[in-house]
Amino acid sequence: MIALLVFFWRQSGGGSGRTLGNRIAVHIGIPKSLFHSLLAHGVKGSSRDLLASLEKSKLSLDEASVALGPSLSRGIDRLEARFGTQEMVDKAKPIVAKLVSESEQKR
Repeated sequence: MIALLVFFWRQSGGGSGRTLGNRIAVHIGIPKSLFHSLLAHGVKGSSRDLLASLEKSKLSLDEASVALGPSLSRGIDRLEARFGTQEMVDKAKPIVAKLVSESEQKR
């Protein structure tokens, strides 16, 4: 029983990155479920590992948001290629485009 609790804590608890992802989603104004879906489709590897590494690096919400902009943009492209245009994704496009622009300016 304890092992099961430990397993679930590691999957969704502290250090999993999910909390940071939720905070970033609220910060940039995208629904949490859409944010995590875009990120999962836009990263190479595990989106939770990426979020956990950002959490460990102690970036501000603004910095972490900008760092994730290109991944979120790839997620939009991949979701649209798979499912076509969707209203929620369309609403997120200008937000993500701004993050990508800021990311490119920092290079």
